[in-house]
Amino acid sequence: MATALLIVIYFTFISLGLPDSILGSSWPAIATNLGLDSAMNGFLSLVVSGGTIISSFASSFILKRVKPQFVILFSVVLTVLGLVIFSLTRADYTWLFFLACIPLGLGAGAIDSALNNYVALHYKAIHMNWLHCTWGIGASISPLILGAFINPEQSSSGWNWGVITVACVQGAIFLLILVTLPLWNRMAARETKEEKEVEQAGTDFKLSTLVHNPVTYLAMIGFLCYCALENSTGLWISSFFKNTFDKPDDLCATLASIFYIGITVGRFICGPLSLKFNEKRMIRIGQTILTFGIGLSCLSLIGLNGSPEVMETWSIIAIMGFVLTGLGCAPIYPAIIRSTPYRFSREATPRVMGFEMGCAYIGTLTIPVTFGQIAEHTNNSFFALPIMTLILALIMIFCHEAINHKLKRRDATLSPEELSHYRTL
Repeated sequence: MATALLIVIYFTFISLGLPDSILGSSWPAIATNLGLDSAMNGFLSLVVSGGTIISSFASSFILKRVKPQFVILFSVVLTVLGLVIFSLTRADYTWLFFLACIPLGLGAGAIDSALNNYVALHYKAIHMNWLHCTWGIGASISPLILGAFINPEQSSSGWNWGVITVACVQGAIFLLILVTLPLWNRMAARETKEEKEVEQAGTDFKLSTLVHNPVTYLAMIGFLCYCALENSTGLWISSFFKNTFDKPDDLCATLASIFYIGITVGRFICGPLSLKFNEKRMIRIGQTILTFGIGLSCLSLIGLNGSPEVMETWSIIAIMGFVLTGLGCAPIYPAIIRSTPYRFSREATPRVMGFEMGCAYIGTLTIPVTFGQIAEHTNNSFFALPIMTLILALIMIFCHEAINHKLKRRDATLSPEELSHYRTL
């Protein structure tokens, strides 16, 4: 029963990843086809992130009144609606892009919070990694689908048919969730007494108790930097290759998938590794690989303004850097989510999860848009993307190491019974 439900949850997370890479991979083609500014992508991302933040913060209150399976089902419907509206947008009705981004953001935030909380409390670390691996599958598929439909010889037309195809895949996943709704009730009936007590304690937990805990602020800043780094890379990687190495639009859309493929492969590998290493070690491994990958991307900037042959060589190094950046990102997000019960207690997790993720998405709302605006108004300087992500990575590393130091001191003062409230499966 638990395995069958887990498979459904995996497919649901594929549906979460599918729309996430739509904007970044399709926008160079859309801008060419409809004659729009590159920076408009950042404003659309802002709308998506705004909706995600609202639904993330609201998730703890919604989940007290509505079962998670129904929240997830409705959220998938919202993403399908958003994709359909997105695909129907034309040059004279560009406001429809903004309308489409509202349900895309609201749907993504609700799915993310509900499923991360559920898996963190009911499944082992290997499943958290593979859960986010399936997100990477969805995020990797979208750019490949879009790249297959875009025709650079006809003003990069065909992107809308790619988006429609992604919407159809979303619709199929919606039907899967719909027909498997009884699995959730059967799983709930098999919950242990301890799990029910934890869920009840979580509904009564007051977020005000976190205000005086410095770990709260370090965790939020660290998660904010990670989400900003991941979202900025996914959003602007196509623009980076187009404006830095002058790649064609269809290839730029396809290259957007390399970052997500790195995340996907990395999370598949991290599944069994999580059985050997704890969350702290997994985050450190990811940060090391991530920093090396970003360093390679920064190194590729040496090839700027060189001959075509030189630029081609350095573009390959940039591709390798972004793949490694994706590999480095792989364990960080799942490990942070899995660390929530350890950092704040199992009882606090249901409430903290939505709040934690809502704060993190503030980073995806502000930093990618700000970078896009700066790049657009400084002669399309998207080449600075690796430099910006390096700064975010260093701040994130500092926050996580500070958290480790404070939690080590906390654990030394707790009794075995008190430590049991901070354990994970």
